[in-house]
Amino acid sequence: MKPLIFIFFIFELISPCAVAIEDGAGNYLPGFYGDFQMASLPKRSGFYLNNLFSAYQDNQASTGNLLEMPGIIYVSDKTLLGATLASGLWPTVQISKAKDGGNSQSRLGLGDPYLMPVLLSRDWDTIKLQGFEGIVAPLGYYNKDQLSTGCNIWTFDHNLAVTFMLPSDNELSVDVGYMQNTQNTATHYKNGDELHIDYLLGHYFQSDFALGITGSYYRQVTADQAPAQSLANVFNRADTIGPAVMYTPPLGKRNINMSLKWLHEFNVQGHIPQDYILWRVDSPF
Repeated sequence: MKPLIFIFFIFELISPCAVAIEDGAGNYLPGFYGDFQMASLPKRSGFYLNNLFSAYQDNQASTGNLLEMPGIIYVSDKTLLGATLASGLWPTVQISKAKDGGNSQSRLGLGDPYLMPVLLSRDWDTIKLQGFEGIVAPLGYYNKDQLSTGCNIWTFDHNLAVTFMLPSDNELSVDVGYMQNTQNTATHYKNGDELHIDYLLGHYFQSDFALGITGSYYRQVTADQAPAQSLANVFNRADTIGPAVMYTPPLGKRNINMSLKWLHEFNVQGHIPQDYILWRVDSPF
């Protein structure tokens, strides 16, 4: 079974949502899309588990997050213009911490879920293509005066992903996404639009084991808006890179696909650089 690359996925990102991009935080998680065969769907229709665990902390240890996202994907047996239809939902639980001088806070709560109402996937053997719309809904815990696990904004995430299966058991996958945010009704702050590009270059030593290099390119591309504030309009940006491993062990009659990634952030503007660990587990029901 090929890896389920439902790299389209929900995000609780760069730090607890609260400070251009308000407080340096938005709804993009570096490397979330950059997985093995990120533009692939399983051949069989049905429901699939897509669980993601992420841990990340800034290099000053002033903020940190643990994120659990037990996602469910439905792959339809229907097609539209020759493309397979799929959809997904990722509820979120998050543990956040923040330290400011001698004061520290922590919070366990629901995060903002990621919805994927429509995904279209085409497969031409060595080339795989996907387009999908992701929506981050403001349902997580939010208080503008406290550490929060939600961002209190809607984010609409337009994505196009492609996977090239190259000669000699190699792979190149790229996802390009554009995120648009609504205004935070509690602070009247509106984050600017965001461009993210995630990639993975991998080699398959055998069908169930692969190693790769993954990373991301992130840029805020329009200015923040806050009518009651004077904004510096310092656009957020960051790049990441790191190793990735994929392994698909059998469990009874099922293949459980797992991927593990570590990403180091650099070339950062607008927030403190972070390091990320992401572990994804995919399995049919």
